[in-house]
Amino acid sequence: MARARVLLKCRRAHALLSRRCDAPLAWRERVALHLHLRACAACRRVAQHWALLARALRSLEHGAAGERRPSP
Repeated sequence: MARARVLLKCRRAHALLSRRCDAPLAWRERVALHLHLRACAACRRVAQHWALLARALRSLEHGAAGERRPSP
């Protein structure tokens, strides 16, 4: 089996950031992304934007679930 690449390119890091909003990453992907984010300030900013977007979407989902129409 080939060894997993630890260092990611920014494009791959962005793809993983997007994907982790929908599902957990494999441990190797998490480690590689963590290491990349420690070294890359630009991708850290992208990660912060993804986190902000995810929080906003969750708050909209919770708000919509709480808004029920009264029964007639």
